[in-house]
Amino acid sequence: MSTLVFDSVKILLTALIIFAVAQLSQRDTLLAALLASIPLVSVLAMMWMNYDGATNDEIIDFSKDIIWLIIPSLLLFVVMPELIQRGWDFYPALGGGLSATVIGYLLMIKLMARFQNIS
Repeated sequence: MSTLVFDSVKILLTALIIFAVAQLSQRDTLLAALLASIPLVSVLAMMWMNYDGATNDEIIDFSKDIIWLIIPSLLLFVVMPELIQRGWDFYPALGGGLSATVIGYLLMIKLMARFQNIS
């Protein structure tokens, strides 16, 4: 399969997953949340990495890095609802949650770099 066709398939599949979650959320938020919480992006990325010739060590490192980065990503789902409950409008609360997540990512990346230098 040519690179252009394969890249197009990757983009289409990813877009379909996002579309499915958005459509499903209109009918059943729990089921949409379940679909969104499955690490589909990570699984697809590992499949694309494997297809593109990544080594097993690269895929292992990618998987381990994801584990550490899940922790700060959870800040969005803690901070944003809390801000909405405190009376913030959706977009400012989303911005606050995303800001907390970005700060969390920066701190975790620094921690990961420090930890990896020790081991």
